[in-house]
Order: sequence, then structure tokens, then C-alpha cells
Amino acid sequence: MCKKVLVIEDNEAKLNKLRQFCADYWPGYQVECRSSYNTALSEVVHRGKFYDIILLDVSMNTYEVNGDASDGEQEPLAGANILRFMKLRKINVPVIVVTMYESFVDGIRIDRLDEGFRAKYPEFYKGYVYYNLKNEDWINKLNELMAGI
Repeated sequence: MCKKVLVIEDNEAKLNKLRQFCADYWPGYQVECRSSYNTALSEVVHRGKFYDIILLDVSMNTYEVNGDASDGEQEPLAGANILRFMKLRKINVPVIVVTMYESFVDGIRIDRLDEGFRAKYPEFYKGYVYYNLKNEDWINKLNELMAGI
């Protein structure tokens, strides 16, 4: 049976890199993608339990029009909301946050979010990867986290 990964990402370039990462390092995984908060939340709530792992962005737009997530309002902590819904619905699928931002709304840094996620969601939150366009260090970190699941 094929394993499934859900990639929740609204940046097309980053999404393509994550797809390529899965194809190169985890070829046995079937990759599904959602690129807005609303489509991602719906997928997680209705079909989240069918995935083996979720790669989750923290900040994304609320909705997409015609498959383009550049529309809608920016939701700075959309990923945190998805984690909260997962806990409420008892969807204990392993989650790795993949973010390009070091800080978010009100200056909250990713390491502080990570601490909070570890405390609130120990059943399924596995850590975060800082995605950087300038280098590919994120690949090793994501590979390590996925291998530990």
C-alpha cells in the first residue's frame, strides 16, 4: 500500500521544491497538495486520517481562486489553527512544519512556536524545518524528521 503525504503550502516555488524532495528521497509516497488555509483545513478535517504525514506551512492565504493561492487574505498563523483542529478532532497524523519565516505576527519567532507546538501537540507534532531559498540545508533536516516517523 502506497504511503501518502499531504503538503500544505501556498508558495508555488517552495511547493515544487517539496514535491521534488518527496520524489527524490521518498519515492514510495503519493503526494497530495493544498495551497490555502480553507482547502487545507477541509482536507485535514475530512480526510486527514488517511495520510501518513503532513508537511505544513505556518503562514498562508485563506482561500484560492482557480487553483491560485495568491488570492484571499493572508493568515499569518494558519498552520497553528490547523494543528489546533487536528487535536480537537483527534487526527494524530505526524506533522512537520516547513516554513520560510523566522518570525510571525507580533514578532513571535519560529523557535517559540516550535516550543508551543511540542507542548500542545506531542501526539503528532514532530518538529519544524526552516526552508531557505539560498541553500538546501533544509533537505537534510526534513529527511531526518521524516525518517524518524
